[in-house]
Order: sequence, then C-alpha cells, then structure tokens
Amino acid sequence: SSEEDIRRRIVELCTLYDWPALKLIVGICPKKTNGDIDLTDLFNVLDMHIQSGHGFNVKQGLFLTPQRVLAARNALKMLLLAMFYVDWRYAREEKSEHIYLHYEFARALGRRMQRRGLELAGEVDHFDDREFYMGDVSFVSLNYDPIALWCQFVANRDLNKSPSTPHIGCPARKLKIFHDLGHFVGSARVNKSRSPKTPWHPMNEAAAQRLNDDEHDSGDRIRIGKFLLPHGCLWWRECPNCGKLSSYMGDSWERDSLTLIPPPPLKAFVDPEQFRWRVECERKAWVKGEVDMRACVHCQTPTYAHHTPTAMQSNFKSSPPPFLEEIERDLRVAVEEADHIVLMGYSLPKDDMEFRAIFSARRSFNPNRRVKCSVVNKSEHNDRWFSPSERPDILLDMDPGQPPRSILEAAQELFGKDNVRFYSGGIPQVFLDGGRVMDAAVERLLNWEDQ
Repeated sequence: SSEEDIRRRIVELCTLYDWPALKLIVGICPKKTNGDIDLTDLFNVLDMHIQSGHGFNVKQGLFLTPQRVLAARNALKMLLLAMFYVDWRYAREEKSEHIYLHYEFARALGRRMQRRGLELAGEVDHFDDREFYMGDVSFVSLNYDPIALWCQFVANRDLNKSPSTPHIGCPARKLKIFHDLGHFVGSARVNKSRSPKTPWHPMNEAAAQRLNDDEHDSGDRIRIGKFLLPHGCLWWRECPNCGKLSSYMGDSWERDSLTLIPPPPLKAFVDPEQFRWRVECERKAWVKGEVDMRACVHCQTPTYAHHTPTAMQSNFKSSPPPFLEEIERDLRVAVEEADHIVLMGYSLPKDDMEFRAIFSARRSFNPNRRVKCSVVNKSEHNDRWFSPSERPDILLDMDPGQPPRSILEAAQELFGKDNVRFYSGGIPQVFLDGGRVMDAAVERLLNWEDQ
C-alpha cells in the first residue's frame, strides 16, 4: 500500500476504534483494593451514555462526545475479538487434547440423539411429531466464542456421513442430526468446492418437521437440538444495509480450523496464505488491508468487525437486535420446558438480572413440577458429584463470595436447597471416565436420577 493508503487506513481505524477514549473511560471506573476494575462497571459507563445519546467529562477540560463513547465501545469489542482470536490459536497449539475431548463429548451427545431417535421411531405415530424430531437437550452459551457449537457441528457432520449412521422407517431412511439456532442464520459456505455466492442455510424446526413428513419424499429423517447464543457470536455480522444476519465459519471442517474465528482488523494478525476471499469485494478489501471485511451473504454489502452483534454484561442493555430478541424468546421457552438446568462455567452473577429472572420464573411456572440444577465447577475437593445432602458440608470449606461457593449459593436461592447438586472436578472431567469421554459419564451429567 502507498503511504496515502496507509494514512487513510489509520484514520479509519482510529475513528471506528477510539483506544484513547477507552483508556480514559477505564480510568474513571471504580477501583478495587488491588487496583483492578470490575468489567461490568466499564460496560455500564459505556452503555448508559450511549443510550442517553450524551457525552461526558472524563476530567477537567476533556469532554468525550457521544461519537467517541460509541467508538470506545467498538474498541472494547475489538479487544474482546482479538483476545478470542489469539486464544484460539494458542489453544490449537497448546491445548489440542482439550479440543479433542470437547469434540468427543459432542460425538457422545450425537450418538445419544441417534439412540433416542431409534427408540422413539417405534413409539411415535409419525416422524413429524415434535416428540420425535426435537432432542431433549438444549444448549445455551452466554460466551461470544463459537467453539462449543463448532465441535458439535463437526461431530454431527461426521456422524451423519458415517457408514454406521442408523436408518429408520419403511422404506429405511438415514437418521441425521442437526441444530436449531433459534434464528435462521445464513452462512458463507465452508465447503470450498461450492459456489461462494450461494449461502448455506442451517436446519431449523420448520425444516425438520417438513422433511419428516410422511408425504414428503425426503431421503433422510431429521432430529435437531437447540443451541442458542443470546449474547451474540463472533461468527456473526449484522449487515448495515439489509439488516440481516450473516455467519462466517471459516474455510475448513477440521475441528481445529485455523480460520474458525474471523481476524481483528489488522493485517499483521493474518498470514496471506490463510486468507480466502469469496467475492470480488473481499479481494479488494484484502488489498487495502481490511482483513476483517466479509461480504453479507444476502446482499454482498461489506461488513466489518464492529458489525459483530454482542450483548455485553451491562445493567443498561438497550433493545437487542431482532434476531437476538428472537433467540432470547426461544431461550425462555426452552427453560420453561426444562426439568434439569446444568450450569457449566456460568457463575449466575447477581448483575445478570435477566437470566436470574428467567430461572426464577421457571421455578414458579409450575410449582408442583420439580426443577433440578447441576453445578459444574472446579474446587479443591475430589473429582466427584456431591448430592444436595452432602453439599452444605463442602460449602463450609470454600471461601465466601468466591466461586464455586457463590455459584452454589446463587443456585440454591433460585432452585431450592434440595434441588442443587455439585460436581467438583470442572470441565472436561465431568464427562470423562478414566481420562476418556464415556457415554456413562455423559448420562451422569444429564440425568440426575442415575446418580
């Protein structure tokens, strides 16, 4: 690039991502005794002023305009994206065995869906009954990274293509398993052999029901499981033109795909041979150094890292985009139907009022229907399950206000003392037996009655 192009690019980045403004706002956040800040305070300061449409003075004689506050939030979003991007590359090199275990966990879940489908095939009158095509396990991820979902995507794809895929019905049809994301998210194709301009559309409940209809001459029978991302996902871009959601899952179906997470907006993050453009506007963006640009799969409008929809942990949440609101509604339905809530890596923070309210509503939705809760976290105790009667004893040995004690106490408040059990070994140990992912361990996690 010419010096003029470089200067133009720097001005664009500084306008979109106001790093100096973000540093100033961090400086006014309340400090803990150790000098750190609470990230929620930072989100609150940003979202409160963005919603009001006003700027504010950060110090004497220095006023941040509303535009700079918004650009500071973009800078924070970009930092989060960069951290996930770098951490994924680190995990590929240093924690490949953990990625493999999560993939094996996803395969165990897929096999479980297949086995249950075979059982239901002899019980239901029609395959388009919801009881058949909808799986009994739903996942909700409040993180932005798509790694858990990706492991399940790859595992389901491998199971669906396996020669041992089960068949059901007469005539016999392959039983395949897919995901419903709570919103119909068009995606750029991972498969390089297909037209890059033709989007890939995921499965959803409506499609599963139609494909399972006895009168529909489908080559397959379908079961689906929910995987909901109500806080957004690093794969996703909200188009500034058509307003629709696009997804970008990289260029390879390998479980440790190098291109799984889109890069931050700096060319230094990306090796040239790792970049593959799909349409001409992406190639032109690459030449200009806009490595984070991806064309909307619906209208081909350029989208960038700051178009990634994220709902941050703030007490001043604005109205979410329509697709996140639709996913949240699907989440409420899934929680209301659930008899067993499993918290894995989620701390039930007091400032997450929305999800605490959802869980509280679930308990009161049908007071006569017991709602159980399993908490999976790491503690100093042996790797084992603690029943509700055992849990008070281990609570005494934990530091007040620190995980996992705070999580257990929060779960107890929401679900009742007798309805909460605890696993002390953390993840991935909770679904391992003898260092390997085992179906029996997965069943212990999902089915309380088997304890």
